[in-house]
Amino acid sequence: MAPRRGAGTASVALVAALAAACAGAPSKPGAGAKASVCPSGPTFANGADRATLWVRNSSEYRASIETVYRAALESLKRGLADPRWTAEPTQAGGLSGLPPAVVMDLDETVLDNSEAEVQLLLQGTCFEAFPASWDAWVAERHAPAVPGAVEFVQAARALRDPVGRAVRVFFITNRECGRRPGNDDPCPQKADTAANLAALGLATADDELLVRGERPDWGGEKLSRRALVAAANRIVLNVGDDLADFLPDVRRQGVAERDRARCARDDYWGTRWFLLPNPIYGSWLVANGDDLTQALAAEPAVFHACPKGN
Repeated sequence: MAPRRGAGTASVALVAALAAACAGAPSKPGAGAKASVCPSGPTFANGADRATLWVRNSSEYRASIETVYRAALESLKRGLADPRWTAEPTQAGGLSGLPPAVVMDLDETVLDNSEAEVQLLLQGTCFEAFPASWDAWVAERHAPAVPGAVEFVQAARALRDPVGRAVRVFFITNRECGRRPGNDDPCPQKADTAANLAALGLATADDELLVRGERPDWGGEKLSRRALVAAANRIVLNVGDDLADFLPDVRRQGVAERDRARCARDDYWGTRWFLLPNPIYGSWLVANGDDLTQALAAEPAVFHACPKGN
């Protein structure tokens, strides 16, 4: 989940503090949202009504997600057959001795949190109340699956590389570890997430679920966790819903800088990296700044086509 209000450095702090890839920018209240009574201004999910409806009620969303997952599975099969193939740019050298793996984000990649977004909209949840609201949603353990995700993970796990080694799927999530009153577990969110996945038919080994804050160096950037996976596995595919699931540092970059980073890996998209649509929240929204009106009036800062030579 993610904030929909920008407050300069406050918005950036929320990006670092909350469980998901948070984003924010001011906007007029949506037709279905309650008027703000929040001390900090607009409500948390302010302006996310149309994007949430698209995710929940459009055939276009389902078709686009399932298209990505079908293409990803076919690419995974091709990558398995090539022992030099890797989806992790930092991984090089002799990879044939490593078992194959897939790295995936969770929220809006495997787990669908649009129901929680609806509640934020209908209840007019304030920024101050969001952390508790999000943690309560995680604790419920009943997020449904994103269309096509369960089928993809199950099919991936059933595949083997040329020497018969099974594909392991690692979930790298920015759901954040945090204490709860009356609970001695330093990361109950991990247990909740594992139970949610198991209920969907995706039971996961403890070392295949890497939660933000579980180790001191596991912050919002996912590179250190991918590096841990890559130390013992050949990462054949990476699947996520945010540029930051694939590239380091883009959370702090502007629109043009992020797009240059995207183009620098142009040959990875649709072959080794598969990006699912998420119009509700993400680092893309942070990149557009605090003033949506100004962002709308500006010329697009992304490439029509990536320059040659990237």
